[in-house]
Amino acid sequence: MAQCANLPNVRFMDLQPLERLDELLSFADIHLLPQRADAADLVMPSKLIGMLASGRPVVATAHVGTELASVVAACGLVVPPEHPQALLAAISMLAKDAALRTRLGAAGRAYAEANLDREAVLGMFVAELKMLITEG
Repeated sequence: MAQCANLPNVRFMDLQPLERLDELLSFADIHLLPQRADAADLVMPSKLIGMLASGRPVVATAHVGTELASVVAACGLVVPPEHPQALLAAISMLAKDAALRTRLGAAGRAYAEANLDREAVLGMFVAELKMLITEG
């Protein structure tokens, strides 16, 4: 915190209540999702759902071919893990291009609504069960 004391765009806050999460996520211009190289395909980060739903673009570090990279590539930028210069370049590109941020953010929101919304997930689950029953 002391190292950031003179940075006007950095603010530390106490732990916030869950009901403020959507509001806080919408404050960001760009969401960052750094992942270690050896962890990118173990699980899908739960924080990604809120990031996508916020309608803001995501910059994620992930290897091409992972599920994380596939999801983020449609609504943000993917850079190799543990390559800070690539991460900086992606952030800079988005910071300079409001139209790209808007387009990618909208794509992320649409993906979240179509694939991650509770009703969408339950609908896909029910459809899969029906298919298994009719095939069985």
